[in-house]
Amino acid sequence: LLRALHYLRLAWRTLTLLVGVAAGSVLVGASTAWLVARTELPWRRFWAVMAVLPLAMPSFVAALALAGATGTSGLASRVLAPLGIGPVPRLEGYWGATLAVVASTAPYVYLLTAAALRRIDPAQEEAARVLGRGPLGAFVAASLPQLRRALAAGALLAALYAVSDFGAVALMRYTTITRAIFTRYEAGFDRTPAAVLGLVLVALAVLLL
Repeated sequence: LLRALHYLRLAWRTLTLLVGVAAGSVLVGASTAWLVARTELPWRRFWAVMAVLPLAMPSFVAALALAGATGTSGLASRVLAPLGIGPVPRLEGYWGATLAVVASTAPYVYLLTAAALRRIDPAQEEAARVLGRGPLGAFVAASLPQLRRALAAGALLAALYAVSDFGAVALMRYTTITRAIFTRYEAGFDRTPAAVLGLVLVALAVLLL
């Protein structure tokens, strides 16, 4: 019973991580795609390249960058100290892991959303603005309903990435199923618990799909 409860707790922690990553990736990726495709953003080509650049960066590198930027001796604390601000608390745990994985998965949502926006006639948003809506309101009314499939696909990719991620959660000291599998595998000769957790991970991924 205790082992079953432990497995359920690990599954819950993994589930909360994938929900946070999916939501954060959709927010960041869709917002970036809208700014690049639907606004007069300066240097749009530059920002379009920067939006996909994190694809070349593993999540554990993002986690290392966040860990190095926060904390008492972190870069952010040293920069803000002369201004009388700080120190910046060390980013770790759930929020640290979520932000690190979002940084690595938001480009998936951006690419899918930007491609979908290119297929949508901008005149629809212009018509909404003529009727009195602002730029964001016009996007929500005219384009967002047509982006549901792209956003859902991006959220699914981000969630699956979060389920499989190990490096970011390990560096941020947030225990999910992947980290528990590695711990059990390295703990001793009996690797049955690691195999059971692997089946739980596969079941969670299948359920998500």
